[in-house]
Amino acid sequence: MLNLLKIQDYMQKATRGEVTISPSAIKDFAKECEESVERQLNKKREFSIRMSGLGRPLCQQLLDRQGIEEDMDYNALFRFMFGDLVESIVVLIMEQAEVEIVAKQKPVKLTIAGHEITGTLDLILKDEMGVEKVWDVKSASEWAFRFKYTGYGGYDKIKEDDPFGYVMQGHLYGEATGLPFGGWIVVNKSSGEIVMVEAPDWQDEDRREYLKDAEKRVKRLLDPDPNFVKPYKTEFETYKVKGEDVRTGNKTLHKICSMCGYRSHCWSNAQLHDKVTSKAKSAPKVWYDVLKKKTL
Repeated sequence: MLNLLKIQDYMQKATRGEVTISPSAIKDFAKECEESVERQLNKKREFSIRMSGLGRPLCQQLLDRQGIEEDMDYNALFRFMFGDLVESIVVLIMEQAEVEIVAKQKPVKLTIAGHEITGTLDLILKDEMGVEKVWDVKSASEWAFRFKYTGYGGYDKIKEDDPFGYVMQGHLYGEATGLPFGGWIVVNKSSGEIVMVEAPDWQDEDRREYLKDAEKRVKRLLDPDPNFVKPYKTEFETYKVKGEDVRTGNKTLHKICSMCGYRSHCWSNAQLHDKVTSKAKSAPKVWYDVLKKKTL
């Protein structure tokens, strides 16, 4: 992919001190950083249906609509700001590398189920064939970069496990602009590596399915059932004894619930504890709803 090669080549030259950057480009970057600080530190709580969030678990969106306060970890602020800064750096590098950026931070809208849904796409790029596509910028952990976005990962892998609704988000932006969804430009937060994860060229069927799902979600959000039902169930914790599954008596939260900011609303007894069945020296932490046995 020519655009990725341009980016990597420019970055390589920059590490050797072979590039210069204009004062205006530096000012543009500083302005984007300023806007990130303004956005993250003067954030107003107000529910709205947006393309960036419509693919998230519907239960989270329904609780947000009800005005239930989301309980987020303190480090979420840094994660959000890091994400903004990574995006600004990527755009800066792409502009300097002469990647053809057709639009950036473009507001878009789309009528779904009779309701106007808005969003702001990251980038529209023109590829080496002259085709314009919508791209989204993401920062990723070492694990996600290796196993979700590269290696055996990619578009289909993200589709299998997409708790943040990235695929739907991309297709909604594409539908709103009448353009194909190109995929994701992903930066490894640990190593600084960058990749472009492409969506398939043949994406009409996927787009139809995601638009159909988006319509169902908008209808639910506009006319929610007053009796909220938790869609995810707890799971019995098990371990192997002579090839057989044995229950510890504990119950763990579903993966979606473990990462959710509304966890305490749905699971008031949830507690974070070392994974009981782990044999690792430093056991990973797991959210338990029922913790009868703390060691094996």
